[in-house]
Amino acid sequence: MHLAYLDQVKNPPKTSRRKALKTLGASILVAGLTPSVAFGGGTSNSGFRGKGRMGMSTGEDWIDTFFTGGADEIIHYYADDFVFEDITFFQAIDDKETLHRAFVPFNDAGPDSPMGVHQFDIIRYDGGLASDRRAIARPQKPEGYSSEEWGMWSKDTLLGIDHDYDEWAVMNWVWRAQHNMDDFLGITGCKGKTTHTRGITFHCYRDRKIVREFTYWNYRDVAIQLGAAAGPQKFWLNPEQNT
Repeated sequence: MHLAYLDQVKNPPKTSRRKALKTLGASILVAGLTPSVAFGGGTSNSGFRGKGRMGMSTGEDWIDTFFTGGADEIIHYYADDFVFEDITFFQAIDDKETLHRAFVPFNDAGPDSPMGVHQFDIIRYDGGLASDRRAIARPQKPEGYSSEEWGMWSKDTLLGIDHDYDEWAVMNWVWRAQHNMDDFLGITGCKGKTTHTRGITFHCYRDRKIVREFTYWNYRDVAIQLGAAAGPQKFWLNPEQNT
C-alpha cells in the first residue's frame, strides 16, 4: 500500500468480477465442484455479511472488495478497534482514516489507470474458530538485543495484542500488477511490464470483522522480475536443477 500513488487514483467501478461469476448459477464448476462447495466449504458463509463459519468465500469477498470495491467499501470489513500491518512496508495502522488512504491506490481504476492494474486472487484459505482468544506476548526480550533494538522490532507486532478474537484465517494469495508507470516503489523502467508475486495474510476476526491483520508479500520477487535484483542461488538443489 504505497501512498505515493494517491494523486493518480480514479474512482473505481463497483462491479465485482467474482460476484458476476457467481450470478451464473450452480451449473458452473470450479475444479469440478459447484461454487457453493468450492468457495464456501458447504456452509452458509458467503462473504463478511454472511453467517456461519468463515471460509474461502469470505476470503474471496475480502480480497475482491479490496481491489474491485475499493477503499470506500473494504474499510467497513475492519472493526472499530483494529490493527492493520503490512510488514513489507513497515506499515502499522490502527485508525480508519489512515487505512483508507493506504488502500485508495489499489482501487480498480481501469486498464489505463496511471498507477496500473492490480489484481489479487486467493490461492489457499486456512482458518477456524478461536473460542474467544487473545495473543500471548513474549515475557522478556531475547539475549543479544538492547531494549531499544527489541522495542523497534517488536512494537508493531505487539499492537492490538489485547484485541479479543473468535475466529482466525491464513490466506495465501497472488498479486498480479500491470505497470502503467515507469516507477514502481523506487524501481524504474517498469512501464508496460507485468509482475506477479505471492503474499500471505493472517487475520483475527471478532463478530465477522477484522481486528488484527498481518500481511507480508515478496518484494524481492517483484524486483527480480523488473531487473532490479538477482534471482536466488538455490544451493540446495543439484547443479542440473539450479537453472
